[in-house]
Amino acid sequence: MNKGLPTLVSVSVATIVLAPVVAIGLRASRADGEHWTRLLSSDQLPTLLTNTLLVALGASLVACACALVGSWIVVRRTMPGRGIAVALLTSPLVVPPYLVAQLWMEISGPGKPLEPWLGGRIGGHIASSALVIGLCTSPLCFLVVRAALDRLDRNHEDAAATLGLSANERLLRVVLPALRPALAAGVCLVALYACADFGAVSALGTRTFTQAMFFELSLNLQDRSAAWDASAILGSVLLLIAMPPYLADRWLRRKARYEHVRADRRPASAQPLGFFGQLGAWLFVAVVVLPTSGLVLLRSLAFLTELDDGAALWSRASSALGTSFQWALAAATVATVGALVVCWTASRIRGRFQSSLVPLASAGYALPGPLVALGALIVVTSVAPIQKLLYGSAALLVLVYAIRFLPEAIQAVDAGLAQAPRSLEEVARTLGLSRSRSVTLVTLPIMSSSLLAAWVFVFTASMRELPATLLLPRPDGSRTLATEIWGFAEDGHWAQMAPSSILLVAFSVPAVALLLRQDRT
Repeated sequence: MNKGLPTLVSVSVATIVLAPVVAIGLRASRADGEHWTRLLSSDQLPTLLTNTLLVALGASLVACACALVGSWIVVRRTMPGRGIAVALLTSPLVVPPYLVAQLWMEISGPGKPLEPWLGGRIGGHIASSALVIGLCTSPLCFLVVRAALDRLDRNHEDAAATLGLSANERLLRVVLPALRPALAAGVCLVALYACADFGAVSALGTRTFTQAMFFELSLNLQDRSAAWDASAILGSVLLLIAMPPYLADRWLRRKARYEHVRADRRPASAQPLGFFGQLGAWLFVAVVVLPTSGLVLLRSLAFLTELDDGAALWSRASSALGTSFQWALAAATVATVGALVVCWTASRIRGRFQSSLVPLASAGYALPGPLVALGALIVVTSVAPIQKLLYGSAALLVLVYAIRFLPEAIQAVDAGLAQAPRSLEEVARTLGLSRSRSVTLVTLPIMSSSLLAAWVFVFTASMRELPATLLLPRPDGSRTLATEIWGFAEDGHWAQMAPSSILLVAFSVPAVALLLRQDRT
């Protein structure tokens, strides 16, 4: 196989991803000194920094706790309806945090039934934002940790037991260390998502860097250059904040040693839960589901009874669905193919340069939607032929979606390649298969779950992407489900957003169901 072509394609992918990042850095470095002075010396900078870090930390802790407890229940314990519990614990993946946050505000507003308990915010702006984001992104951790826990070899725990370790000691000294790479991958995804979130923090009134950047971009429309300069400066600071979890994730993944399935592997036995154990398990599932996907479904169905012009709203939502589906489908396919090429090049073509392409292509990890959109606009408007071709087109939106969510695809594809060592292809070739046939018949089937996971993650994320869609010029004023929901919610028209909310959830559920089915097989 020609090694130059995969490397060239991978370099092209990394270059496209890095272009908005470089554009943001150059824009910030060339910004007027007054913008630097106004933003960095103001009293709001410490507040933005503290709020962003606390939201990211809180969301990571919530998601990590949900993933560990949920994985332990469905893998190491048995109870009636365990498959339903898995589906329910995954269901928050289909609801965007900004929709959940808006509904939290709706059910706890003045005169609402939950106003005495919630008062619009649980424990303040920061705690509310961390809780909403953590619960909604907990499936990112849960799916990875559940798969890792299911693959653990019981022989290791039995050996620890023969050395006198108690059950709790085996959990702390054997099981949790083995889950560390999976936990690190999931937690880093959640932390960086929290740093980049715009919708939930805006709805709940939390001032973060992303919210401040969107404020600069959307309100300073008279002076586009000044708005871009100020947002680029804030984005540069946010990039510095996001670097530690990103670098920690890469370091842990380099140190991780994946254990391949052996013939003598013994899966850990699942212990049946008693009545009170089952009650506690279902209460935990309810704690994860009811404030997220359950709330969205129940309130949306209730809103349908309040619609005065339901037919027109359903028609409008259906039109937005078509746009969202097409753009998400294209973005998921582009991102998955790009992730496969980059990870394949790094894994199969040995070299420091090829290995560096994975972290470079994951640069979108640390950038929120508004910054990716801004960087793309800076690049596109800098070159006249590119501006004429891409500005205001669906292709630019799809490209921004793919850049924004490519790291999620890389996480999944990279994990799949780690479970398909090159030695398996070499064995297949000794049996007479060509290189392409060995890849098709041996490697890709092993990676199928990871490829599907990558596609699903990007598809669902693109379906609900909000800030980049709001900021980028869309062809002929096209609307997506996300922009429809946000527009109605911003105006306080809760019932009118019900059709779009239901369609967004309904067309995201099959993708997650496909992922769960593939995971079982």
